[in-house]
Amino acid sequence: MKNVAVALVTLIASSVAQAQQAVQWRVEDGGNGHWYAFKAKSTVICWHDARALCELQGGHLASITSSAENQLLLALTIPNNPGGIEGGPYIGGTCEGLPWGQWYWITGEPFSYTAWMPGAPNGSSGATEPYLHFWRWSNLGWNDQVDCGGLMFSYLIEWDADCNSDGIVDYGQCRDGSLPDYNGNNVPDCCESGTPCEVGNYPVQWRVEDGGNGHWYGAFGVTGGTRWVDCSNASQARGGYLATITSLAENIFVTNYAVAHPEAWNSGDINGFGPVLGGWQPEPTSAPNQGWRWVSNELWDFTSWKFGEPNDHGQCGPGGYESYLALIGGTGWNDVQDTTLCVWGTLVPGYLVEWSADCNGDGIVDKGQILQGQLVDADANGVPDVCEVDPCPGDITNGGTVDATDLSIVLAAWGTNGQGEFQADIDGSGLVDGGDLALVLGGWGPCPQ
Repeated sequence: MKNVAVALVTLIASSVAQAQQAVQWRVEDGGNGHWYAFKAKSTVICWHDARALCELQGGHLASITSSAENQLLLALTIPNNPGGIEGGPYIGGTCEGLPWGQWYWITGEPFSYTAWMPGAPNGSSGATEPYLHFWRWSNLGWNDQVDCGGLMFSYLIEWDADCNSDGIVDYGQCRDGSLPDYNGNNVPDCCESGTPCEVGNYPVQWRVEDGGNGHWYGAFGVTGGTRWVDCSNASQARGGYLATITSLAENIFVTNYAVAHPEAWNSGDINGFGPVLGGWQPEPTSAPNQGWRWVSNELWDFTSWKFGEPNDHGQCGPGGYESYLALIGGTGWNDVQDTTLCVWGTLVPGYLVEWSADCNGDGIVDKGQILQGQLVDADANGVPDVCEVDPCPGDITNGGTVDATDLSIVLAAWGTNGQGEFQADIDGSGLVDGGDLALVLGGWGPCPQ
């Protein structure tokens, strides 16, 4: 039970930051490998509604088959259950369809372990109460309830599906990006399409319904190490930027994702030196903890430095400034140099990318729409092609004006493929012709600002 107790302490300590984020009851902690989350609604819900919501999220109302599992779910519930509200969260027990009192789990698991509150089940409403939930006023023991009865605002969801039978719960693979789940329903896309599931490195979204920002994140390893500025440029080439972290909840999400990708860590050791982030400070800066900023220009008002950091230790040579941000030891932050970005003589092996752009202003991050095939990105630069339309295609020389110079280039290249110092085949048809001439004449004059 020691490992279970440690896991419970960890859950309680981080519960506020995690809000409704899911946690895994890991096998190495004596668990079953399943994932669980406490979900709260702003309005009263019924047991059947909660069950349907779980199924829409790829899971089911949680079943509880041991004292250890009960304690795990209590650790999720106690810090999150709204104060002053009568009912604790629904769980997946019922006696619906059977004589009252013949309880069963909707998963078909044996209903052998129980944790009833004193006097329950009792059908105290004057009618049979065939649905199960935690009762807040009895230290969260189990209680029977009618459907839609009481002030019920929450439920506990459990994910245990393994659609590709690889021995790993699908939810975790969707969460860490080892299997793609671009539509965000917690079911691997490969299982939905009936295609072979290939474990790999796929971007993941911190979804709004999980308390996130809707942004997408990716982890990338590099061969032989690299500089922070090169990682920043590579992130931009992918249509994003080096990941930024502006809250405890985001730090939990990003670092959990990072440690699931050992390819972005030195020698694959997630307890060692890890990928770089989008934090930096102008050089020279004599105070290690001053002047830090994010590449996204977000406020620098949250930090998670490892004990003793930042320290300008100068591992890559005497007097060197450490003005760039990287992960260390799984979840801690570390300041590093940019000369070769070496850390204790070892090159940092990877970086984390964040995508937040919404170029068409539809309220959805472009990266997700590209991944789902809703927006085309033919050149694979992370920017939807529709957002890269040249507003002034006739300005061949990029001088800010479509004029006689552009016209002469088109006429001189007439009938050819237009390849030369300037690209005269404006419309990409493979031939300089009337289509290109029309773009010049139609855009004549100053380009739009």
